[in-house]
Amino acid sequence: MLTRRHIRIKVMQSVYALKKDPTQTLEALTKNFNKQVLATYDLYFVMLALLKAVYLRHKEQFDIKSQQAHRKSNEADKSPNIVNNQIFKLLLEHNPLTLQIKKRKIKHWDLHFEYVDQIVKHMEETNFYKAYMESESPDFKSDLAFILNLYRNVIAPHDALFDYIEDQQMGWNDDFSVVNTFISKQLKRLRPNDPNSLQFPMVADQKEDISFGISLLETTIANRDILDKEIEENTPNWESDRIAQLDLILLQLGIVELLFFESIPTKVTLNEYLEIAKDYSTPKSNIFINGVLDKLAKEFSLTKRMKKTGRGLME
Repeated sequence: MLTRRHIRIKVMQSVYALKKDPTQTLEALTKNFNKQVLATYDLYFVMLALLKAVYLRHKEQFDIKSQQAHRKSNEADKSPNIVNNQIFKLLLEHNPLTLQIKKRKIKHWDLHFEYVDQIVKHMEETNFYKAYMESESPDFKSDLAFILNLYRNVIAPHDALFDYIEDQQMGWNDDFSVVNTFISKQLKRLRPNDPNSLQFPMVADQKEDISFGISLLETTIANRDILDKEIEENTPNWESDRIAQLDLILLQLGIVELLFFESIPTKVTLNEYLEIAKDYSTPKSNIFINGVLDKLAKEFSLTKRMKKTGRGLME
């Protein structure tokens, strides 16, 4: 679920935390990095719990309206396609999911149900909802299309929901899009009446990526003096206090990858930190960072300081 870019962002944030509080130990920073990684997986279950909450809230509202209108039970069964949606039912009846939500003590939508109500209201105002509710006996494909529309067009871009998520856990603002993209892809792989088609992402499956992040963090902190010297010598027109803090950190991480991570292609390193700079630093940071790292990569290659091994890794 976590991409290498996302791992790099978490390392960047850890190094930034050290800049803000130099008294932090490497052990504390590593522990916090691992905690932030685990929190991403918590958010995954929070978002699946939200889908269940939306279903239950909509069903509850429909049942109340049905009772108020004194509808007969067979009439009530005809119209609420969403109540019979096979995806929703799979999530609701998925025992491993229920256990994970309970184990992780996820109660966000019980305590802050106003966000569930907002999503239900927004959903009911969409054209895809109205078309789905009016369709005759929708099949699994239609049920899935509805859930994907709900997730991609209502839940994922919901500003109030994002603000709430951001306030709940440090780092979740960065995790939100990653988790949403993963869930959207995962929903497409679900199969009718097959609970096994929903397989949870496991931290153990990303052991190599997490190990990369820890190594990147430790190597960067251990070589800060060397890294600062490299940056100073290759930015002669810039005083260190004129370079944005995040730019300095991204340069440090980039240099570490160039010098100490032989299996990572140079182009990958340059591209990754260019893209992170676009999202997290100043408008022109990506140009600055790309220029400095490109210059250093060429210098390291000429002086044989940079060694890249493996097929396709020599740049």
